[in-house]
Amino acid sequence: MGSTKINSFKLIPTGHWPAYDLKITLKPCFKCNHNCWFCDEYDNTTRVWTRDQCDQVLCKLSELPTDKAKLFFYFYGGEPTLSREWEYLQYKLVEMFPERELYIQTQTNLSLNSDRLERFLININKLKKRKHVVDICSSYHLNKQHVDDFISKLHICKQYGSLGLCFFSTELPVREQCISEFNKLTSQFSDKIKLRFTETANLVEKNLPGYREYLDDAYLVGDDKGKSLEYRYWLREKPEWRQYFEPGWNFNVDGEVYNFSEVSGKNIHMKFKYMKCECGSKNIVIDHNLRVYHCNDDFYNKINITKLSDLDMNTYLRKDVRCLIPRAMMVWIFINIDESVCLHIDTQSPGIVPACYF
Repeated sequence: MGSTKINSFKLIPTGHWPAYDLKITLKPCFKCNHNCWFCDEYDNTTRVWTRDQCDQVLCKLSELPTDKAKLFFYFYGGEPTLSREWEYLQYKLVEMFPERELYIQTQTNLSLNSDRLERFLININKLKKRKHVVDICSSYHLNKQHVDDFISKLHICKQYGSLGLCFFSTELPVREQCISEFNKLTSQFSDKIKLRFTETANLVEKNLPGYREYLDDAYLVGDDKGKSLEYRYWLREKPEWRQYFEPGWNFNVDGEVYNFSEVSGKNIHMKFKYMKCECGSKNIVIDHNLRVYHCNDDFYNKINITKLSDLDMNTYLRKDVRCLIPRAMMVWIFINIDESVCLHIDTQSPGIVPACYF
């Protein structure tokens, strides 16, 4: 991407993600027990939903318009399984919506014990209908649990038909361990393990242990102060790891194909500021404080936030919105293509690209 201008930025459609009329992200817990040094998507001073608060959420969800026939429920955090009500919420969802298509996904570090995981999967399989899918999407972080224990939980998920993707976070300061455990995971789940290159803003200024030896390499430091150093390092050392990019996230950028990892690693998303986003009509987030917004950008930018008690399901999903890009692209994104809306974008004059971010 030599030019600073982007004329077209589009997701290449695939069948890797379910079609849905509405995505509801539920955050019963914003705490996390892993406390990864590179992550700020948690706050261990916050409270977790009580049973009564869960019932308030379920009551509000019962008001969803009937034309939302395909529902994507996404349990996120923090670490959602730290909530004692994680199971209860899912049992109730499949009971509430027996006639609707449900895709219920949990994004988890799989720190819950094996017995609890298996007990939940046994119970939910007894309750759910054939048109309901339960997906356990995991993330693996080094030195948080033994890799063999993690693998045993992946096998449990597979046994009960709920094994989703597993995102492996690279950590260059423990290079040999990173390679060893990545290889161990891919040897058993080669089609499920996907890479996430750890990124650290202004890495060159942070004097982090384990990175100093790489900061003399101008290519690795790049022009982003080392933010995407791991992306550049690992793809130079292990080009074969490209096969572990997430296939559902390839983008057509001015006629060239870039994976999500490349978009982020090459900072393509920083060349524009806004996207036209379907989150205004297809997305709801209900967080640990029972606040409602359309996507995580609203939370981080402290805009467009509504109390759950004030939420009107009949009017909330009225129109698409403009999303601020830098934060959205660095977390998880859902982009919906509309050929009729593709505007010129450059760094000086923010444009709009069709998008849908949870």
